[in-house]
Amino acid sequence: KGGTALRLAYDSPRFSDDLDFSLIAPFPEEAFLRTAETIVRGLPQVSLSEALAKRFTLFALYKAHEPYLPYAFSIKLEISTRPETWERGQDFALRLLTSPVTPVSVLAQVSTLERMWRDKETALAVRRQPRDLYDLWFIAQKLRRTFTPDLRSPAPAGGGFDRQAIRRELRKYLPRDHWQVIELWNA
Repeated sequence: KGGTALRLAYDSPRFSDDLDFSLIAPFPEEAFLRTAETIVRGLPQVSLSEALAKRFTLFALYKAHEPYLPYAFSIKLEISTRPETWERGQDFALRLLTSPVTPVSVLAQVSTLERMWRDKETALAVRRQPRDLYDLWFIAQKLRRTFTPDLRSPAPAGGGFDRQAIRRELRKYLPRDHWQVIELWNA
């Protein structure tokens, strides 16, 4: 449902460092913990660092060690257990997930762009992250809407954004040929 879904299902260029899901049917905590452990059984290069249930979230952190990579990397999995209504077709649909870095593609239930728009607006109001600004802009492009972030009020005073923080964070997660969007916002 988050940045990774935007990248794999809707071709967003933004890198996302976690996998976000929402439950559309009950999934007990014990079953999640067993599943989190089962995932690593046939994968000697992957270990489960942490698996737990937080308030409204099932969380797992995996570490992957590939011999051809200079460093290990982490995969963070978060599943929202908030009591929400999800309507097939309106809020989620079956989509083909693809990536330019692998020939593998899979079918998965993915949030619709309309649902992601609503969820990203809520996220932006709560956590004020630059990546949410970019995701809203990207979704607006796909939905043929206009989105211009309001950056006028400085972060400490009016709950706005620090322009340097926007530039710093989004340059980490966007390819260089997409930095122009950030500069347009900062103009």
